[in-house]
Amino acid sequence: MKFTIFKRITLGYATILILVLFFGLYVTMQLNRLNRITKAVASVDAATISIIERLLDDFFTQVSFERKYFISNDQDFYKKFWETEKYVSEHFSKMATLTDTVKKTNLHAKTKELYDQYLALFREGVTFEKEGKSHDRNKYYRERDEIVEKINNNLRGTIKIARSDRDSKILASSHITARVLEIATTTAVLIIITGTLVSLFNTRSINRPLLLLQERTKEIAEGQFERVPDIDSPPEIKELADHFNTMCERLKELDQMKLDFISHVSHNLRTPLTAIREASSMLLEEGYVTERERRDELLIITKSECETLIDSVNRILDLSRMEAKMMEYHFRNCDLFPEIQTTVLRLAPIALRKKIDLELKPFPELPQVRIDQERVGQVVQNLLGNALKFTPQEGAVTLRASLHDHSTEWVRVAVSDTGCGISQEHLKRIFEKFQRIENGKETIRGTGLGLSIAKHIVTAHGGKIWVLSEPGKGSTFFFTLPTA
Repeated sequence: MKFTIFKRITLGYATILILVLFFGLYVTMQLNRLNRITKAVASVDAATISIIERLLDDFFTQVSFERKYFISNDQDFYKKFWETEKYVSEHFSKMATLTDTVKKTNLHAKTKELYDQYLALFREGVTFEKEGKSHDRNKYYRERDEIVEKINNNLRGTIKIARSDRDSKILASSHITARVLEIATTTAVLIIITGTLVSLFNTRSINRPLLLLQERTKEIAEGQFERVPDIDSPPEIKELADHFNTMCERLKELDQMKLDFISHVSHNLRTPLTAIREASSMLLEEGYVTERERRDELLIITKSECETLIDSVNRILDLSRMEAKMMEYHFRNCDLFPEIQTTVLRLAPIALRKKIDLELKPFPELPQVRIDQERVGQVVQNLLGNALKFTPQEGAVTLRASLHDHSTEWVRVAVSDTGCGISQEHLKRIFEKFQRIENGKETIRGTGLGLSIAKHIVTAHGGKIWVLSEPGKGSTFFFTLPTA
């Protein structure tokens, strides 16, 4: 068994892939760790410091109200004291949810216990004041100041612990970042070295047969579409040679298609030009000068053939501009139904003449679309025109629109017919230029530009166009348009 180029490349790049996967896995793990540290700093340590600072402000505000109350015996200060107590209690509750270490938990419990003692001491002092009992205020103040000092020390100690934890986590994140950078540099160097070695090895192993293949394919570049003979080469290069042979066959088809197209276009141009020439000659004859009715008929024929000629040329020019990305589109937000209805009404006489049931299904409530109205009308006209052309008498052509896959971003338009249908082998090429399918069989008659132009227009709108069909069961063409 040959050690093919594929296996060589696979082996070489599998090594690179392993290095990349290792680096990716390592970086992912470290980034997750770094993310957890950052989240802890932001949501725990920083939040703890912020809450404690607010708690200290509120607590000392409460102590201030307590002092003012005992000095002035003003009930407003008493109310303010208990109003502030609600904020302090709320801060203590938030602190309880942020204690992530045993030390913080114990310190928080002690601080909360001291605060409860402070409230109990205040209630006791208030009771003595209200009942007019004598009590030692100096003793009260000493006990209060001692409790306040302890609470202050505990809270500030908690802040120090939180800041220390925060600094430790930031330092750990710095170590992680440095380590990731080191691993990234090492991995990048290994990948570059491995990639270079793999490239050199594979290039040397395939360079000689490729040079031989290059020499043998110069004839193709010169326009001689001959098959490349079999060459002794690895399987992949042999497959490349087979693709060159397929390309040759395709180029032959395109060359023949070009000739057929030129022949047909020449015929299409010659026919109206001949009619225009003959009508002009007849108008120049003296016998038609006085016969107004015959003269008008010839003028109508001349005008009709001119329009046919202009339409054929415009279609070719439009396709050329579309392929060159030079076609101008004028997008605006509008309702789709009026645009489609106008096209249906324009083609209704053809349906009546062929006794075809042309039906425009009622649209559901659809959002506006952002389209070039003239170009989208051209797409609908091409699809309806083809459907009417390939549908026999007493057949039916239906047009409907709805949301595409229940998405509010796209509207889907469907044109269905009960015509001859299209075989699977032709479905793949139906949207290529110069391709025409008539009665289910491929033919070279006609320019075959309608569906190709329609595809370019829909693609320029950001949508897609496709077809579902079975021979003998009709066809359904779909295309999507973006909502406004």
